[in-house]
Amino acid sequence: MRKLLPFFFVFAALGLQECRVARELQKTSPTLPDGMEGFSQLCPALDTIQSILISKSEAILLFDKERYEVSVTLFSKKDSIIYLSAVNSGFEILRGSIDEDTIRMIDRLNKIVYRTPLKKRFGYQHPVNFNNLQSLISKYYLCNKLDVASENANNQISFEFDETNIKKRISLDRSSFQMQKFEFYHSKTSEYIMGERTEGGIRIFSNFIISDFEIFGSGGTVSYNKDIKVKMNVNPGRYSFVDLQ
Repeated sequence: MRKLLPFFFVFAALGLQECRVARELQKTSPTLPDGMEGFSQLCPALDTIQSILISKSEAILLFDKERYEVSVTLFSKKDSIIYLSAVNSGFEILRGSIDEDTIRMIDRLNKIVYRTPLKKRFGYQHPVNFNNLQSLISKYYLCNKLDVASENANNQISFEFDETNIKKRISLDRSSFQMQKFEFYHSKTSEYIMGERTEGGIRIFSNFIISDFEIFGSGGTVSYNKDIKVKMNVNPGRYSFVDLQ
């Protein structure tokens, strides 16, 4: 399992089944307008969401002429941690976590624990930070970024929060508020994470942390404000540890 097995499949292609939940929240405001005005009105109702649990999401990874198919559980606690577990044929093949500083991954097949900094001490940073990744999991994390949002030429709500040398964009559908496209690109290192919604799911391309790979994800059930125990400990006598820079 190579390095971070494409960055945890980029969280199994990220918050895949939010549209149904958005519709349920909008039932309390049946006349909610489209565009920035509607999204702004929806955000106060989303302020009570502290955690998101996505269960039974399916992901297909194409990497180095190999194909991986997994069922994924993805958990995000606001401003705290992102956690993922991937299962193939009833066996957990990997477990991973991300906080503001570190990415950790347990490779069950090869009995290896990988660790790498998300926030570098020296040199150029990665094209994404923890808050960026959390925003990709759920559009609800974008409610505190309305100051950088506007409606673009493609009739979408666009969030643009560029940094020095890094282009950072996320676009939502102006009616459903479902994520349609995102782009994170570092002009100095050429590292990138890009994705777009297609019929049936989300397709993602990236060379982040490892070489080029492609992911397609779909399905899943979403629950809110549930808590789960994040366990990243292993028997040190059975696992080896690798620190990546």
